[in-house]
Amino acid sequence: MTTTPQHRQFELFELPIAALEWSGEGLPLIALHGWLDNAASFLPLAPWLTDHHLLAPDLIGHGHSAHLPPAAGYHLADYCRWVVALADTMGWERFGLIGHSMGAAVASITAAAIPRRISALVLIDGLGPLAFTPEQGIARLQQCFDDTSSTRPKRHFPDLASAVAVRQRLGRFPIGTAAAQLLTERGMRREDDGYCWRHDERLRGPNTHYYSPEQSAAVLRTIRAPTLFIQASTGALQGWSALESRLACIHALEQHTLPGGHHLHMEAPQSVARLINSFLARQSA
Repeated sequence: MTTTPQHRQFELFELPIAALEWSGEGLPLIALHGWLDNAASFLPLAPWLTDHHLLAPDLIGHGHSAHLPPAAGYHLADYCRWVVALADTMGWERFGLIGHSMGAAVASITAAAIPRRISALVLIDGLGPLAFTPEQGIARLQQCFDDTSSTRPKRHFPDLASAVAVRQRLGRFPIGTAAAQLLTERGMRREDDGYCWRHDERLRGPNTHYYSPEQSAAVLRTIRAPTLFIQASTGALQGWSALESRLACIHALEQHTLPGGHHLHMEAPQSVARLINSFLARQSA
């Protein structure tokens, strides 16, 4: 695989989708980043993967990709349409998926939706869609209509260093400076008065659609591709009471825990790549 990615631009459903591509002769792979991240999430990992053809898109609403129209929502299942459209554009009838965090949820749903096309599934510190009770789902639906994310002015930063410092602390899972730098450089645009995030601000608000625990478990039970689950020891799933029951839903599972935080694939890429390479080699043997 090439160590330096090619910058790609696709036109899908009449909207531009940006991606990074590493050419290779091995298994075609689509790598899906986490919430408010972008394709740079896979810059540290990709060079360590054995000769695979890797495509890492900026998911719709993120990075250099387009935002959805105001009336459209960012639903997990709808992200799958973009994944399938990318594979079709690349001419990949069968391909593997690598997903981190929210990208792992999208990858899980995609693998359940088109099981005959997915040859291998790698989930990094994420496992299927988040689940809520019906009552919680209704409460979040109400929050969605009270949310003002779409009308809030974008936050501006005088320089990239200021934005990197904020990105390190964004959300519940802090990341190191080097990883934050990569995500920030791709995730920001220059304006007259400084820098602002490229992502759609609506992504920061609640969604209109959620999965119940039963629906989320059904997604995992439907997956037929060999699945590698890599958990970070201090990541998002640490101490999650439903983890073991969720893992038991997956038909053909290999699981590992590595020391590190939620962005394990960025901060310990060699260790993560070693597991992925070994797993994918066994699928093609």
